[in-house]
Amino acid sequence: MAKRQLSFFATRNDLSKVLEVVASRTLFCFASYMDDQEGFPKIYRSILDLPNLSVSVNGELNRENSYLLIENGVTPKIRHIEQRRGGTRKLFDQLSHPESVLLKPGGVMGEFECIIAGQIGTVSDNQWSGDLYKDLLREFKKRFKKVKAFYVGSSAMEKLEAGVRLTSNVKSPPEYDLSL
Repeated sequence: MAKRQLSFFATRNDLSKVLEVVASRTLFCFASYMDDQEGFPKIYRSILDLPNLSVSVNGELNRENSYLLIENGVTPKIRHIEQRRGGTRKLFDQLSHPESVLLKPGGVMGEFECIIAGQIGTVSDNQWSGDLYKDLLREFKKRFKKVKAFYVGSSAMEKLEAGVRLTSNVKSPPEYDLSL
């Protein structure tokens, strides 16, 4: 499986525009990622239903909310992992559900203290996943400006120009932040 991903910085407004345009062409829903608290992924039918989209709570890309974008009407597939100390853990991820694209929205932390990076990606060779990823990629490239290895939305770019930190981890030294 080839891994394809794009990293970005976006406010809610920036990210909403991309997701709304792509959702108008491809029907998909948002499923909570690797959530085994209830034993079954939580499904959100619309971008409007997502709690705190592009709001960073933890200040670190890998600890923020993540979603799998899956085809509407498809039942999420869960895999069971045997634990060394006994029992099993239920996971909903791209290994259990290859017909998906991962969305890590990242977003604003505090009152524009910083913007945490987000990502989209897929590890699947599935046709539906590949097509959705390509459509998302096309919209990011069309609507965002490339700065070094990241795509930056217009609102996030205004914040960067005003001196707001754009980073993958709020605890990282500022010299690792995205800069112009």
